[in-house]
Amino acid sequence: MTPGSAQEAFDRGMEAFERGKHTRAIEHLRTALDFGRTSPLAADAQLTLARAYHNDRQYLLAGNEFTRFIEFYRSDERVPQAAFERIESYVALSPSHDLDQTDTGRAIDFIRLYLSQYPSSPNAPEAQATLAELREKLARKRFENGRLYQRRELYEAAIVYYESVLQDFPTSEYADDAMLGAISAQIGYARASVSSRQAERYDEALAKYDRFVTLFASSPLVREAEELYDEAYSARQAVPEPTATNGQ
Repeated sequence: MTPGSAQEAFDRGMEAFERGKHTRAIEHLRTALDFGRTSPLAADAQLTLARAYHNDRQYLLAGNEFTRFIEFYRSDERVPQAAFERIESYVALSPSHDLDQTDTGRAIDFIRLYLSQYPSSPNAPEAQATLAELREKLARKRFENGRLYQRRELYEAAIVYYESVLQDFPTSEYADDAMLGAISAQIGYARASVSSRQAERYDEALAKYDRFVTLFASSPLVREAEELYDEAYSARQAVPEPTATNGQ
């Protein structure tokens, strides 16, 4: 039976929500809101609707409804909590590192917004920890992309991805791995180059080693970096110097 008033729909929705019947709660709460968003119960209906979607694992819809609550009821004292719960919905959408990370980026944006608006919130430490976890996921994605391109012998692309880890995620646990990967990919790039470009590209590999030992002197990967340095140095020494010609 269709509810005859906003109050009746709201009451049914709240009862269903409290009983864990989230699909039914969503139906009734949307009906309550259809009667208008300016009634005294509208804010409660909107927030509970968002939570019902979240509990029903419809995270994208939950995120949208939390946003509506935040935008429509800006003076409500529950807005900071709703903003944090919006983060939780978008974090739930974040996939494993090997998949597209668009939703991870969206979650990060909402976390940064939250921390800028509510830096002293009791939820701020958890938000900070979640931010660090998501950034680590993005760093791993970049690192794995570098490895993929290197396996395919697409060395320039591999170097770009490896170095982006160091540039964008310098404190990541993958930073030294990525720097080591950049050295290795640079050696592969030099080896695959025409003879006239090999010297400069081996020199770049040696420069990357210098950067590695400067940034990661205590890394457990130093020994592997040294082995790559020896490989690059030996190959560089074997490359004939270009012969100068008159007029050049």
